[in-house]
Amino acid sequence: MRVLYSVMLAISLMAISMTAYAGPISDTFSDSVFGVKWTDDIETVKIKIPGGKVDDKSGVLMYTVRDGREVLKMKRTDKNKITFVFDSTRKLSGVSIEFPCDGSESWGELLNKATTYFGAHDTNNASGYGLNIVWPRDNNITLTMSVIPKVLGFGFDMFMGIGRVVPVEASKTELGF
Repeated sequence: MRVLYSVMLAISLMAISMTAYAGPISDTFSDSVFGVKWTDDIETVKIKIPGGKVDDKSGVLMYTVRDGREVLKMKRTDKNKITFVFDSTRKLSGVSIEFPCDGSESWGELLNKATTYFGAHDTNNASGYGLNIVWPRDNNITLTMSVIPKVLGFGFDMFMGIGRVVPVEASKTELGF
């Protein structure tokens, strides 16, 4: 019983200390991600980060590049992808970063790093398709962590998503109402 108490106390203190020193999400991502500005279009992103593939999924334009750079001080491989997503005005609206998943330890490490740098998350949304962890929106910047079963094969895929949610102003007439 004493060991359980000690473990719970250590976890509680660790959680408190992690949130006390975490920086705001918007301080990190309000202007750009990987040097790509939220106002950049796909052609600009292709120049800044060459070698990717453009895809249009039901009207959602995406640019995906294989990129093994370290993110959150976690090693990634050249097989891992970064996907840039564009809104209907063709401006950057989100970035998805794939992480290697070598079991539950990988997920725990990724979640621990994100909590250390960005503070406590808001919600856990579990479904039959995986787990999605959401941080509170910070000045129109969103942050999520997801782990989902692989589409083909065994294992899981882990992703960090960074988004910018700023409605584009348009009149009723411009929108067709």
